[in-house]
Amino acid sequence: MPMPAQFAVRKLLLLENPHSGGGSGWDSEAFSTAVRDLGIGIRHEKPGSPELCTRLLQTADDVDAVAVAGGDGTLSPLIECLVARKLPLLVLPAGTANDFARSLGMPEKVFELASLLREGQVAEVDVGYANDRPFLNAASIGMTNTISRLQSKERKRKLGVLSYTVSAIEAGLTSRPFRARFEGGAKPREMRCIQLLVGNGRYYGGGMTVHADATLTDGVLHLYAAVPRSLFGMAALLPFLKWGRTDLAPEVLCEEGTAISIATKPRRHVFADGEQITETPVQFRVARRALKVIVPKERAT
Repeated sequence: MPMPAQFAVRKLLLLENPHSGGGSGWDSEAFSTAVRDLGIGIRHEKPGSPELCTRLLQTADDVDAVAVAGGDGTLSPLIECLVARKLPLLVLPAGTANDFARSLGMPEKVFELASLLREGQVAEVDVGYANDRPFLNAASIGMTNTISRLQSKERKRKLGVLSYTVSAIEAGLTSRPFRARFEGGAKPREMRCIQLLVGNGRYYGGGMTVHADATLTDGVLHLYAAVPRSLFGMAALLPFLKWGRTDLAPEVLCEEGTAISIATKPRRHVFADGEQITETPVQFRVARRALKVIVPKERAT
């Protein structure tokens, strides 16, 4: 990966989702004050919809960087515009899971985040695409999609990251298996699945690991597919998923590639970064170094 570039920020656009993470735990005023103390101008917006957020980003011609305060669901509809604008992105982990921020190694304290506008560096990270819809962390079919549907705002507000565990238990009791055919790995495969995932970044689902070797700059997509199991069997699989060692788990297919195609019977919805973005059949690809992000100097993404 090329060395991150130095940069200079004179004015920052701050886009804040006031509902991310239940609306608590994030102090936008403290962050804004810290930015101004660095001599940087700031325009602070709290758009009420993803469409308005995108429009603000598209029309902001007088800024050098954009900061987004929210979770992965806040970032998801902005990816295409961020890639096109080529504005450096400062990710402010104000959501519930914050998997993209975790993959980038972002600090959590607002003063440390603000200081990156002077002391950080710009890195270029990969973006995944599913039927030409972009995603940052991972796209999934099967049980994880049931988890996403169960993750209501109220549940996330009350339980925080623990809500993913509760939803996973419910999903394990209700998800139905399906047949899937994969192309793009070592050879075409077909198998009966309960869950499959294609990862671009390192983390997903509130801190689960895509693969032990996955990074946002490795230029490949990482696939795993799990066969149907009992509830006890799914519980036994969780440690392998948590630490990204599905390659060591029994009855789990692991592949990687720059392009992967998946067809299922019956057709299935495809979720990415907590949002439904397309359905099968689906063509996955990776765009190398497509998104500019501001990261700590010592961070090798």
